[in-house]
Amino acid sequence: MRVYSQSFFLVRDPTSVRLSRRRLHDLAENWGLRLNEASDTALTTVLSELVTNAVRHGTGAMLTIGVRANLSRRRVLVEVYDDSRILPVPRCAAPEDETGRGMALIDRLSVCHGAERTTCGKCVWAEIALPAQRLTRRQLILRPGRAARAVARRLTAPRRPPRPVSEGHRARHGRHSSPQSPSTLHPVERAWQQHPPHISHREGESPCTTS
Repeated sequence: MRVYSQSFFLVRDPTSVRLSRRRLHDLAENWGLRLNEASDTALTTVLSELVTNAVRHGTGAMLTIGVRANLSRRRVLVEVYDDSRILPVPRCAAPEDETGRGMALIDRLSVCHGAERTTCGKCVWAEIALPAQRLTRRQLILRPGRAARAVARRLTAPRRPPRPVSEGHRARHGRHSSPQSPSTLHPVERAWQQHPPHISHREGESPCTTS
């Protein structure tokens, strides 16, 4: 079972929202998490809302953020701790309200979420679903049937047709460019090819040859 877990501390300040997102993406990259557009949006939005609520309604100088990824269950648990023991209460925001929709977003984007009191405050958490992850070498050895099915899915998946590349695009990038015809050469280049200049060499020197 592949499980990764780490926690970090941030000052309870509005700037912590941006910093928490950066730390989360760094952890996901270090752990080799495979994220698609939906899971990346859910992770970023849920963590931002949890930290924003802790900054606005929590107490204490510091926040503790915990991230736990269980790749076998394809879940990521995000926890935010602060010193307040008052649990969040969902409310219905009016159309003209600029705030009050954080818990509704968390409820929509997470698999499950909740809040609980701790010995020195509270913890608000949410669990987000992950897409299918890469198979490790150990899984390939212990579960050959699963590995075979994964390889079969990849082989039978429809392939995208190659993207056509124009001749001008190839020439600009220096790939597969065809040699220019004499008619398209500059007059000086054409004259150089037809009548290359004779270069004399000093006594004892050998002429340079080009391949």
